[in-house]
Amino acid sequence: MKKKLLLGLILVGMLSLTACGKDKSKKSTEQTTTDTVAYQPSTYTDASASEDNKKDESGFFITDDYVITVGDTINVRVSPSTDAGIYALLGNGEVLKRSGYNEEWTRVVMDNTDFYIHSDLVEITDAPPETTLSDDTETASDSDAEKLDKKIVIDAGNQTNPNVSQEAIGPGSEETKQGVTSGTTGATLGTKEFELNLIYAEALKTELESRGYEVTLTRDTNDVDITNQARAEIANNSGATTFIRIQMNYSTNSELNGVMAMTMTSDSPYNASLHDDSYKLATRILQGTTEKTGAVNHGIYETNQLTAVNWSNIPVVVINLGYLSSPQDEQNLLDENYRKDMVDGIADGIDYFYN
Repeated sequence: MKKKLLLGLILVGMLSLTACGKDKSKKSTEQTTTDTVAYQPSTYTDASASEDNKKDESGFFITDDYVITVGDTINVRVSPSTDAGIYALLGNGEVLKRSGYNEEWTRVVMDNTDFYIHSDLVEITDAPPETTLSDDTETASDSDAEKLDKKIVIDAGNQTNPNVSQEAIGPGSEETKQGVTSGTTGATLGTKEFELNLIYAEALKTELESRGYEVTLTRDTNDVDITNQARAEIANNSGATTFIRIQMNYSTNSELNGVMAMTMTSDSPYNASLHDDSYKLATRILQGTTEKTGAVNHGIYETNQLTAVNWSNIPVVVINLGYLSSPQDEQNLLDENYRKDMVDGIADGIDYFYN
């Protein structure tokens, strides 16, 4: 009996030791797992955790380094949004200076101006090697616009009396449109578009000439009869390097206000080769006007339905300065101070494009 009792006590002791061993093993495994999760070596340093990288007022971390584009077609935008206008299209392998970034966008410097590329389309790279250029070598910052003579044709859209005769909307097209209209009328104050267009065209001519440009107006009075095709031909035959058409906008929505530009599409059957330069010019003008006036930027509308644009042989932009259907815009457009700001903004945009 004593032997059985002793054997039972030994068995209980052994089971207790086994259970203790299992508990110690489980505790050890949990500790190891916890240690592994806590230690996660990284191949990069998060700039947000660095005291050297500060955020600017736009919420971008400030940097001073370089990125390289990754992809066949890279949109360089004027603001950090997929709805923003495109300043340039880049291919793969372009090295750009980076001035900042946030979680989604990378800010790069082109033509001494900040632009934005989606961060998925760039990678950090080394600074490009310094090179010595000969006198006949073009620098990376040179653009076609920098080589252009500062000769501009400005078309004040519309005229007092419309021309209802039909003309082809573009070279070789069987589609026709009315030669020219008298434009719209302000919904609140009754402002005539053709009159306002000429006022702004003449003010812009004066401002550009003060900056060293040679400027031609397609008309200097409202009582003319010049079709839209004829206006484009004036620009084509003038020796000018850009063609700018001044117009106003109109909408059934009286609350809609702001500026908008128009160009041809990139696959225009008439002058697709002018698209990129026209788009860049439109982008710059919109930048200038919105910065000076605070007007809403409605971006660039690309269409092949504008006769004056389709017949142009040089980069061309239609700039709609505001909505005559909007009481706010109509009042602003008649204000002399606002007009000066608008004209200065257009001229600033043109300066950016040429310089």
